[in-house]
Parts: sequence; C-alpha cells; structure tokens
Amino acid sequence: EVRQQQQRSAPAAVATSLAAQTMAMSIFFIMVIELCERTGYYTISSSKKSWLQNQGYSNSMSSSLSSIFGLLSYVSCFLGGWLAETPVGRYRTILALVSCYVVGCFVAAVSTHAGIESVPLYFLGTFVLVTLGSGGIKPNVSTFGADQLDPSGPNLEQKKETFFMYFYLMVNVGCVIAFGLLANICTSGLPPLIPKEDGFFFAYMIAGALMAIALAMFLGGTPFYRKESFQTNSTSVLKPCIERLWGCRSHLLGKVAIIGWALMPVLIVVSVVQAFIPSDALTMVSLLLDLICIGCLCAAHRSNAWMGKADAVTRCLDVVPVLLIGNVAFNVLYNAMSTTFYSQSCQMDTRLGSGADAMQLNGAFFNLADAIAIIVFTPLITRLFCPAFERITGRAFDYNLKIYAGVGAAMAAHLVAALLEFGRENAAVLDIGSDCAPLQSDGEHVRMSGMSAFWMSIPYALIGIGEVLVNPVLQSVAYQGADPSMRSLIQAFNLFAMGGFPSAISAALTQATASLVPNDLNEGNLSMVYLINIAFGAVGCLAYYFLSGSVELQPDEHDGESKVVQSESAKQATIALGSPEEAAAPRVLLGRRGPQHETKAAHDVEARAPEACQV
Repeated sequence: EVRQQQQRSAPAAVATSLAAQTMAMSIFFIMVIELCERTGYYTISSSKKSWLQNQGYSNSMSSSLSSIFGLLSYVSCFLGGWLAETPVGRYRTILALVSCYVVGCFVAAVSTHAGIESVPLYFLGTFVLVTLGSGGIKPNVSTFGADQLDPSGPNLEQKKETFFMYFYLMVNVGCVIAFGLLANICTSGLPPLIPKEDGFFFAYMIAGALMAIALAMFLGGTPFYRKESFQTNSTSVLKPCIERLWGCRSHLLGKVAIIGWALMPVLIVVSVVQAFIPSDALTMVSLLLDLICIGCLCAAHRSNAWMGKADAVTRCLDVVPVLLIGNVAFNVLYNAMSTTFYSQSCQMDTRLGSGADAMQLNGAFFNLADAIAIIVFTPLITRLFCPAFERITGRAFDYNLKIYAGVGAAMAAHLVAALLEFGRENAAVLDIGSDCAPLQSDGEHVRMSGMSAFWMSIPYALIGIGEVLVNPVLQSVAYQGADPSMRSLIQAFNLFAMGGFPSAISAALTQATASLVPNDLNEGNLSMVYLINIAFGAVGCLAYYFLSGSVELQPDEHDGESKVVQSESAKQATIALGSPEEAAAPRVLLGRRGPQHETKAAHDVEARAPEACQV
C-alpha cells in the first residue's frame, strides 16, 4: 500500500516541481528585462544634460530639457497603461514598446558619434523613442511579473513581497551600473580603451545592446509565462471613466473635474514648448496651468459623493488628490538630482586623484549615494525606526507621517546642498575644466572649484531616504485604491503624478530661475534656488495635510486586505458645493478613528445621487 501511494503521489510531485521551475524561469526573464531597461534608461537620463551642454545649450536650458525628458517618459505611462487594459493586452504592449526602446537607444548612439553629432537625431532617439518605450512599459513589467505567481499556490502574499523586493533590487543594480560606470564613460571615456570623444557613442551602444538582450529575453520567456498572463480585456476600461465623468457634467464639481482632466494634455504641450522656446510668458502660463489643473482635480475629487453611488470609477478617483499632492510635493525636490545637484557637482572637484589629468567623474555618479541610501535605509526604517517611533510615541507611523517625513528629508537635502554651495563659492577656482560642466564662450568647459564633489553624496543620500518613505506609500495607495480591472490605469496615473506633473513644474521653475543658475555658478545664486525649493516643499506639506483627510487606508476585517475609503470630513466638504441630498451620512471606518456606522439614510442618499449629478 505504501508503494502504491508513493507511485500515485510521484506524478503530482513532479508536476508541482515542474510548475515551480517554470514560474522561476518566467520571473527570471522579467528580472533581466528590468535590469537591462533601468541600466539603459539611467545611462541616457544621467548624460543627456552634459551632451546638450556640449552642443551649446545653456545650464538652465539643458536642465529644463532634462525635466521634459522625464515628463515625456511619464506621459507615456498613460499609453502603456491604457493599451494593457485593451484587447492589445499586457504582453503585446510590452513587446511592441520594448522594440521601440531598442531602436531609440541605437538612434541616440548614432546621433552622438563624433563624426555625426546630430541634435535632431538625438531628440528623435531619446525624447521620442526612448521616452515612449520606457514610460510605456513602466506600469506593465512589474505587473506582468507578478502575474507569473500562481494565485492558488501557498504563501502567495509572501511570494509577491519577495518578487517586488527583488524587482526593486534590479532597479538599483541597473542604477549602480549606469551611474557608476556608463555615465562616467559618456563624459570622460575610458582611456586608453575608449577615447573621450567616443564616450557617449560607446555608452549608448551598450544601452541599446542591453535593451536588445531584454527584448530577446522577453521573447525567449514566452513558453514559460502563465497562460493567464496573455488574457486581455474585451473593452477599454478608460471608456467607463470618461462616461461617468461626462454623465455628471451638469454638476458644478463635474465641470471642475472635466476642466482639470482636459488641462492635462494642454499643460504637457505647453511645458514642452516652453522648454524649447524660452519665454517668460510661456513659463508663467505653464506654471499657471499646472496649478489650475492640480487645483481642479483636488477640489473635484476630494469627495466624490457628488458622483453618486460608489463604484470602481469613484474608488479610483478617491485617491487622486493624495497621489497628486504627495507626489508633486516630494518629486519636485527629487528632480533636483538631475538638474541643480548635477550642475553643482560638476563645478566641484570631480577628479579621482590630484593630478591635472586625473580621471574625472560625471556629476551623475553621485546618484549612487541615492541608490545606496535606499538599499541601506529600507530595512532600517521598516524594522528599526518605525517600531521605535511607535514604542516611544504610542501612535502608528502611518502613511501620512511617512509622507511628511519623506518630504522633510528632501527639504533637508536642499538645505544641505545650499550650505555646500556656500562652501563651494568660497573655495578656490582650479585651472581645470570640468568635463560635465557647460561650455564657455572660449569653447572650454567651466572650471571646477577646489571642493570635493563627494560632499554632494549627503544631499543625494537624503533624497534616497525620502524615496523610501514616500514612493512605496503612494504606490500602495494607488494599488489598493484601484479596482482590480483598473490597476494598470491608476498606476499609470500615479506614475504620471510621480514624474509628469513634477517634471512640468520643475521645467517651468528652472526657466523662471534661469538667471540664478548661469553656466558658471560663481556668477549666479544657486543657494536661492534651493531655498525656493524648500519653500515649495513646505507648501506641499500644508496642502497634503488639508487633502489627506479625504481618504483613509484601512484594513478590512473580512479579507485582511486594505481598502481606501472616504473620510467623513471630505464628504461634508461637498455640502457647500452641491445639493443637500449629497450630504451623506458616515460610512464604516475601521482605522485609527474607530468604527463608525453608515445609516440607512446614507444608502438612500447614494441611491438618489446619480440622479442628482445628472440635473
């Protein structure tokens, strides 16, 4: 009997082992794709400012264009998120956009060749093809990877946590390769193997080769992917969102919401135009459109009771204000790493050694401090600081406190950078041009100051600490706040709020403060720019405090998962702007405010609300 039982169980054990190996292989392919993609993206994003400066673009203009590169990348997230939720599906969306990415890298490489140096070709490769490919696959690759986990298998949540941990590790490994090696090759070459004039061409060819490997790996993994990964939606999930908003257009807040959403493509176009055509008028228009768009969306969706009974659409819209303000407050400060932090680093002593001909590091090299801080402080914050805070204060270190702490860390980074700038301005100017600094009128690079650029590791690391506190929180809110059928779409919006809106604002602020950041920082006032950014962060925290009461992330007693619910204060805010019928009674809140019960009258109000928004 024992022998017969073993014979019967043997095929099942083999099948289980085979399924586990198949899952491991499919996830391995996804990890390699992410590693290659992040290496290629960071190589280009970290070096484009220097290449544009070599072509005659000013310090402020190249910084503004760097922000536009990020803006366009995050705009493409909408395309990728939308395509993935249509009959095209996630698999074909990734395949098509990775192919676009490969072509863009090679076009950019050709454009930087010493014998060509074509600015139009460079813009085609980087600002069109690379941004389209990178942003388009961003909301899909991690989701596609998580889809390979068998939902019927044991310890699913633990496996998901492990997957995302290693996925994020691949992001930082790519960051280390790009900033630690390829970015330096771009500006300084790798003598005697790679001449300085061929640095950009070689590094971009490596980026293109890595993306070609990513494409081949993705195709090679096709037989290993779960068949459920290839499932598609029969219709686009964007359509019901548009219909829902348009159906409520007669309501005052419906009009405000439509204006906010309609302004998004307009501000994108204006932001791009003002980056290429510097104009005080365009800069002011761009900033004004940013503020109006964000203000309309926050005002309309702070409470969605005016839209009627809660459904998948309103559930997604509930988190819009928190995602917008939290991301903008932090990421406008974060964007300094590729603009003002970079410029400041490049005008400090970037040499490895003391000789005049010593190898110089690219200013982007110090982004490594950001990546290292993320790796080091992630376990420290989750396992040490948060529990210690809760023991000492007796209150949970909740999502809102993490946002405030993260923005506070970014503000501290700008304060430290301002103090370092005072030190740099008082240091002696060396008779050595910085390879990553702008060109002067005599054709030589701006000379570096006698203060080590390694001091810039401090503000970069502080930004990394802020990332640990802010980005995972907002990604979690976006994931848990979205209906399962709309998760790619709401993640695309979160990514745009993370990179699109902040990049548009950063580009406008860069143009507005251009006189403070000339090619030679010794002739400007970079410290004042940092103080302006600190003030922006403080205003962002105040706005977040006002809006964060609109939703609460609460654990569900039945399934153990979290869900986003509207707070009572947000609902009451609707009374002044809508009809009395829209003043709903309290819902059930299961968080730190204690249980509150929704009355029958509230159900009656919700039943009448759809008619109210049609009036």
